[in-house]
Amino acid sequence: MARKSKVSTISACYKKGKYLKTFLEEVPNQTYFPNLEIVFDHNEPKDEEIELVKIFQKKHPGQINHIVTNPVDPLGVSWNRCIQESSGEYLTIWNVDDRRPLDSIETQARFLDLNPSIDVVGGNFFIVPEFPSTQGKFIDEAKYPLDEMTKSMKLGPFFMFRKALCKKAGYFDEQFRCANDFDLALRLLFHGKGCILKKNIGYFLNEGTGASTKPGSFCPLEKTVIQLRYGIYDRIDYRLVPQALMYNIYNIRMGDRWIYVGDYIPNYESWLQDRFDKFSTTRFFVQFGTNIYRKLKKIIFTK
Repeated sequence: MARKSKVSTISACYKKGKYLKTFLEEVPNQTYFPNLEIVFDHNEPKDEEIELVKIFQKKHPGQINHIVTNPVDPLGVSWNRCIQESSGEYLTIWNVDDRRPLDSIETQARFLDLNPSIDVVGGNFFIVPEFPSTQGKFIDEAKYPLDEMTKSMKLGPFFMFRKALCKKAGYFDEQFRCANDFDLALRLLFHGKGCILKKNIGYFLNEGTGASTKPGSFCPLEKTVIQLRYGIYDRIDYRLVPQALMYNIYNIRMGDRWIYVGDYIPNYESWLQDRFDKFSTTRFFVQFGTNIYRKLKKIIFTK
């Protein structure tokens, strides 16, 4: 077990061996490395991957909490295991196929240190087409108003948050395949204040093969589930609603348990009703007509 650290990374790995060597070589270059714990859930690792981790452990004893998982678990399960095994006051996602500037983690951690009223901090980033490139499309999340964080995934793929917030907001919903982070981010922001840094904090790989980037990704569908769950009615692609009903919209999966969303959001049903009532008066909603109104209301309030 790694020693207690200020920041723990949430790092799940499955069939990412070609990125692992670079990831393990670059982690110690982080300026915040002495205060960093890598919680690494390694799903069905190959022998050569295990050996790379052992080499890292010898060089940097106590700084990686290496968890070997067989058979492979879904992403949400792996991330939740990382949270449960972590010792850090702050948690941040770092996938092995993504890269971070050398001061990325320190920038976020120092910001949380200096701003006790902020609980979640994201930042700008680049989407890169190949590994280990740092050249790509710049995503400026900081340009959006703060309330946009509660409507879409504007925190980015590298957000950091106070672990203590999970006591109120819960953990990742394990029924999702790729939108786990968006769902948890909204619950974190319900209980805590967020901020998006104007600085670049990472390089997100999009080779078109990842869970959120490959053709046929479940992300658009799961985003619809999340929008229904949190009353973001003006952003829903209503063509996806019938498929979204295959998910357990109003309950979060955690292991063998299904936990009602209202356990994490006080007065959830009245809060959702208020959002629906406000949406039903908008010009956008009038286009649906009475019949669609009744169908949508039944979906939202039948749990």
